[in-house]
Amino acid sequence: SFQNVEDWLALVKKIFPDQSQMPYLGLVGNKVDMSHLRAVKAEMHVQLAEANLMKSFYVSAKTGDSVNSTFYRVASDLAGVALTKPEVQVASKVVKAEIINHPDAPQQAAAASEGQRDAKGKKCVVQ
Repeated sequence: SFQNVEDWLALVKKIFPDQSQMPYLGLVGNKVDMSHLRAVKAEMHVQLAEANLMKSFYVSAKTGDSVNSTFYRVASDLAGVALTKPEVQVASKVVKAEIINHPDAPQQAAAASEGQRDAKGKKCVVQ
């Protein structure tokens, strides 16, 4: 939701009354994977970001979609480095891991603690 966003923006504008001296502002929308559950629709997100000279990002905390590329883009913006589309695409690859809830999956937890072998026989543990 946009809860408290207007208050934060008002505070930033009070501290930085000269628009040319504004700090980097980014608006991150979550639940890109579940648009039907988003509290703020994409049109409202874009409208608020554009009206307040903010960068606009969309991520999924659940799947990890665009999380890495968002941080990568923010860092490059702050450093003044222009990214190419292939550079952003490399940063946006999602690494999938299975989250094991120990009480609900004791067999999976035991297998994870011992490590699992991939197709090449290498041991892999995600913690």
